[in-house]
Amino acid sequence: MAMHVVLVDDHPIVLDGLEQLFRLHPDIVVVGRCRNADDALRVVRAERPDVVVLDLLMPGASGLELLRALEPFASRTRVVLLTAVADDQQLAEAVRLGARGIVLKDMAPALLVDAVRAVHAGRLWLE
Repeated sequence: MAMHVVLVDDHPIVLDGLEQLFRLHPDIVVVGRCRNADDALRVVRAERPDVVVLDLLMPGASGLELLRALEPFASRTRVVLLTAVADDQQLAEAVRLGARGIVLKDMAPALLVDAVRAVHAGRLWLE
C-alpha cells in the first residue's frame, strides 16, 4: 500500500519539483500540495496523510507553528522538515514539537525520499 504524502512549501516551483520527485516512486502518492499553514492543516484533517513534508520558513504561520497545530495528528501523521536555513534552536524546537525527520534543501533529492520512507517506518532521520 502506498504511503500518502502532503507537501507544504510557499514556493510553487519547489512544490512542483517535490511532486515530480515523488512521482518517480510508486510507493509514494502526493495527496496534497499546500503553500501555507492554514491550507496544510485543512488538507491534513481531510486526507490524514502518512507523512507531511514541511518547509520551516513560510510567510504567515511558520513551519514550527504548523507543527504545533499538527500535534493532535501525531499518532497518524509524521513530519519531515525540509529547510534551506535553520539554526540549532529552531531544529531542536521542531524535534520537540514532533518532527521525525530533518532534511536540508541542499541535499540530494534521493535523501529526501529516503527520509520520508524512514520516517514513515517509524525511524528518525536527522541530517
